[in-house]
Amino acid sequence: MKNWWRKWSFEIPLAFGDALWEVLVVQFAAFLDRLTMRTAIEFVAIAMLAMAFAQTFPIDLAILFAGDTLMYLEFLVAIRLAAGRIHFQEMLRLALRLARFAVRVLNAAIGISVTRLNRLRERRNVARSAKPRRISGSSDDDRGFGIAWGGLATA
Repeated sequence: MKNWWRKWSFEIPLAFGDALWEVLVVQFAAFLDRLTMRTAIEFVAIAMLAMAFAQTFPIDLAILFAGDTLMYLEFLVAIRLAAGRIHFQEMLRLALRLARFAVRVLNAAIGISVTRLNRLRERRNVARSAKPRRISGSSDDDRGFGIAWGGLATA
């Protein structure tokens, strides 16, 4: 009788408490570790679709239709991901073309400036650089605008 009392008052509640701890704490923590945002959104979407379909269908058909609708949404997500991948590849291709163009422009700008610097640094020929100047014998005061001084004086 003492063994029976000890078993039902001590061992079985402890075993039940250990089982509850395992299920409610340990396994739930492991579930939360594996839970991703995508699965949480899928769960919420299935719950919402099931509630929407439950208003017109029995609950088992509502869950079936919710699962089917989610499967169609999975197909749409796969198609959008493929389209997004192609779009991303095109963006990378365009960025590569733009980078190549920028490198060509920079190389041309550097090449032009180096050419100009080389031209400035060249020694010029002294005979070539001296331009012949027109030396006039008259000063600015002698200017008569093509007429001699006394040419218009008629009194």
